Amino acid sequence: MSVEAMATAQELEVPQTVQTPTEDDSEEEYDGDLNNDLHDALSGDFKFTGNFYHRSTDANAPNPGLTVEGLGLIGLPLSERDAKLLISRAAQAPFGKGDQTVIDTDVRDTWEIEPANVSFANPKWKEFIDQTAFKTVWATLGVAPYTTMPRCELYKLLLYQEGSHFLPHQDTEKANGMFATIVVVLPSAFEGGQLHVSHGGRSAVIDVAQNSAWNTSILAWYTDVMHEVKPITSGYRLALSYNLIHTSPNTPQPSLPNEEGVMDDLRQTLERWDRDMYDEMPDPPLYAYMLSHQYSQNDLNRGAAALKGRDAHLVAHLRPVAEELGFSVCLANLKRTESGCADDCGYNYNKRGRYGRGWYDSDEDEDEDEHVTMLEVEDSSMELSNVVRLEENGPKNMGLGTFALDSEALVPRNAFEDLEPDDQEYEGYMGNGAGGLEQWYNRSALVLFRKEDETDIIMSVSGPAAVLRNLEVTDTPTPTAQQVVNSVLAKLSDAATAATIIRHALAWKQNDVWNKAIPYIGPSLEAVSSEITRALDVFDLDSIKPGLAQLVKKRAGLQQRLEVVKAIVAYLGNAADSDWVEELTKEALSTYKAASVADVGTLVRIAQERGVGTLQTVVLPKLAAQAGTYEFHVTLAKALNQHAKQLTDSDPKTIQNKGEFEGVVRQCIRAAIAQWDSVVQATAPHANHYMLARPAPALSPTVKTERINNLVQLSFEVQDTELCVAVFNGAGVQHRMEVMTAIRGQIGCASPEWVKELGRTSLSSYSTPAVSDVPTLSWISQELGAEGIRNLVVQKVPKSGTYAFLIALAKSLHERRSLLSRVPETTDQTKTEFAGAISQCLLSAVPQWEQGIPTPPVHGGYPYHGYRAAPVDTGPALKVQRIIEIVEFCFTIGDLKPCSRLFTLLLEIPANVKVDDRTLSLSTLREFSAQSLWLSPPPSQHAPLAAASASGPVQARRTHLEREIAQARIPHLISTETVRNRGSPYTLVVSKRPEVMGGLNWKEAQTKAVAFIRSVADDKGLKELMPDRYEDVLRAVAGSKVFVVGAMTVADPDGIAPTTPAAATAASGTTAPSASSSTVASAPAAGASAPVAGAKRKQRDPPKNTIAFIDLT
Repeated sequence: MSVEAMATAQELEVPQTVQTPTEDDSEEEYDGDLNNDLHDALSGDFKFTGNFYHRSTDANAPNPGLTVEGLGLIGLPLSERDAKLLISRAAQAPFGKGDQTVIDTDVRDTWEIEPANVSFANPKWKEFIDQTAFKTVWATLGVAPYTTMPRCELYKLLLYQEGSHFLPHQDTEKANGMFATIVVVLPSAFEGGQLHVSHGGRSAVIDVAQNSAWNTSILAWYTDVMHEVKPITSGYRLALSYNLIHTSPNTPQPSLPNEEGVMDDLRQTLERWDRDMYDEMPDPPLYAYMLSHQYSQNDLNRGAAALKGRDAHLVAHLRPVAEELGFSVCLANLKRTESGCADDCGYNYNKRGRYGRGWYDSDEDEDEDEHVTMLEVEDSSMELSNVVRLEENGPKNMGLGTFALDSEALVPRNAFEDLEPDDQEYEGYMGNGAGGLEQWYNRSALVLFRKEDETDIIMSVSGPAAVLRNLEVTDTPTPTAQQVVNSVLAKLSDAATAATIIRHALAWKQNDVWNKAIPYIGPSLEAVSSEITRALDVFDLDSIKPGLAQLVKKRAGLQQRLEVVKAIVAYLGNAADSDWVEELTKEALSTYKAASVADVGTLVRIAQERGVGTLQTVVLPKLAAQAGTYEFHVTLAKALNQHAKQLTDSDPKTIQNKGEFEGVVRQCIRAAIAQWDSVVQATAPHANHYMLARPAPALSPTVKTERINNLVQLSFEVQDTELCVAVFNGAGVQHRMEVMTAIRGQIGCASPEWVKELGRTSLSSYSTPAVSDVPTLSWISQELGAEGIRNLVVQKVPKSGTYAFLIALAKSLHERRSLLSRVPETTDQTKTEFAGAISQCLLSAVPQWEQGIPTPPVHGGYPYHGYRAAPVDTGPALKVQRIIEIVEFCFTIGDLKPCSRLFTLLLEIPANVKVDDRTLSLSTLREFSAQSLWLSPPPSQHAPLAAASASGPVQARRTHLEREIAQARIPHLISTETVRNRGSPYTLVVSKRPEVMGGLNWKEAQTKAVAFIRSVADDKGLKELMPDRYEDVLRAVAGSKVFVVGAMTVADPDGIAPTTPAAATAASGTTAPSASSSTVASAPAAGASAPVAGAKRKQRDPPKNTIAFIDLT
């Protein structure tokens, strides 16, 4: 290159940024706030939403029909023949240097053809260029909308051959209004020729060589953008260069804004962060800047291509500087949750935000749908999710999941202030305070952090295991890698992570790390053998023995432990030390704690192969004290006992072996007795879930009884009475009778003395009578005599709440006495004792004959809330059943003393001395109140509620009254109607039904009838007047019978059948008034009476009849 060319190139190259030390940089400490500095830097003048360049490729672009004067139509893709023809008609392209135009192939080596010699045969080409320039390129460059159609003028046809290039330079304004250059690369095969563009600290490399023979590429940039064309390495590059010209009057010419000051602030902030000049740093060490737009997870996965407007422009400016200084730029979803009390003004909203003041919504409530707001925030939290890192090769999800964001890490700190929530949930007004409100805000954020902090961030968010998965295996550990491995080892729990650690341990040749990780390797024997093989290629056997021992211990199941030992021995072969293998086997047995029923078969095989001594001295002693091992010990005892039964008594050695097995069986039974009511402790749901184990639920009575039966049965099978006594003592006082029941099922007719002694002990401590114990108590009475039962009833059985137990015991004793009476050996004393015990049971039960019988309520609840009639019993009363039961049983046993005592109690009339006994019962008062309220005379006119706003107290009272009427269940008494007036309030009209009103009319008519009859005669005179019809008159007045005169029923003048009280009250659900059988005056009358025929009586003038008819119904 010539000296002149070198000087020219220096003028054209992009000037390198020179970092000038600032006052802040010269100080050792900086007292600024990183959150504020980031906010200032990222909130700078980034209003420009365009880009300084454009690049696109279109495989479907039309063929321009390129025609060159003197050559004719040029075929595309460009052939080498046509390229050489073009060169023959082209000139060497010059470049501008100051006020001169010079040619120097060291600076620019390109061929050009003037536009006057170029034309396009395809008429659609101009449409394609206009569409591309004025829409696609215009939008990418962020140019304001035009008012006058701009121009896109062809400047030159350019041809680059192998070696052609153009050093960094800026375009000059070649026409008035020109502000950008558009280069259309036509289909032509070439390699190299990358376009480098830069502006304002940002740069980009554009390479369109791939598939260039079949594509049309459009490149564009502002004229002040520094750009360079790298040398073509092969082929030919054919391009059309256009000038993009602004023509709109009174509109500034488009240009790139000057953002150097903003970029300087951003660079300085990141440099101070990189040099740890800020005192405060959030945990994890990252910052999240809220973006202007909200993006979905799918948008984030597309990376920067999904960003819009200012967000896209900001990221485009930030990424080059951030990557240069060692920062990662990410996109993420940001969510904020706020909870507190709602500003609900004491009213009720439902969870959809519906506004109301009660349980019912009326038509006038429809306009009251308001949005509940937050009155006071009590708690708030933020979280990031779907963190996607922007990389050169495309976006990459970091796999951090969802994690909490420190409030100091949000830029700015008040980013959510004055924003409306995206969703909310309202719990409703609580009555004594504002309702709870929870609100959610969903936004998107730009996330920044130093690349060197990535490991710390992943460990803080996802834990060390997440870092380990991405940790590269190296020959020597870095401090960070060693820290990660050690952290994971401290909480290691799964096989996959263990395998990863083992790979690092082998690469680093750290046998201590291998020994800690190998116990967690997968359960398969193939995995174990494979890891041992790889380990022995790096370590010797002695260095990994501790890990193998822990591997055996870590297996919970005994079968798994022994299989691992067998696999180790099989792999090592002769290299395995027999003493070490024996020690490993004993270690597997001595540390066994699972006590799993699945391992019983393995333990039996061990006893057969190694003798029972290993079980007696190594395994069982440690498991005996372990809670929740009942099932294991019982199952093992049964299995060992079954094996012992198979051993014959012919061989002395076999006899000794059988005795040893029986001894282990007894050892297992004793351990099971000690754990008979214990349960297995519930563990945490997952091994990584660090929390206390949940307390196990207590055993049900059925399970306890089943366990007692099993233990007693095992004790009898091994013929060890001491074990039965141990079960009796271990079960506790409350379960001794269950033990006796189990023993009763195992022994024959005669009970041995030790059983009788247990029976005496159980009677002396018996305190909780149960009907289920009656058969066993009856059996004990046969073995020990019934006198003990009588003493039990007198001394131990409570005097109340035991009626069913005593009756059942008396009947059972009677049945046993009947059986014993048939045995000749039964003495009279025994019969007498049984009779006394039976009688005592009955005498103790009689005072309790009324206890435990539920009394059905007359009415359920307050009359206004669920008023209903009492249920009607269809069978005999329970009390009557008990009386009959006692009387019949007394006659059965021939003892009437309990029967006499019962009759005495029945005939007693207790004195009501307490105030509660002398006051009106609540149920009666409720019935009276209900009838008085609903059967009282109606008002003369409706009394509408006072006029008020429908949303005020009037509506509340109306809805309250509606709710109370609905809950009272009295639609048979009243009817309701809502009168919908214009506006508010609506009127609720409550009316008594006609049937109820008929009952009220009957009452009035009855009073008049009684007065009329009294005016005719008194009771004596009425009997003389109507001797045959006197009872009919009384029944008619009482309302229980229609009074018939001859063949005609007296009715009202309109011929309507009279309404009887029975009919009226049947419809209303009330009870008809009843009449006294003594006099008419003492009973309600039914109405007035017409003159009737009868016996002769003293003549006197009848009173004036003031009613049209007499209704005696």
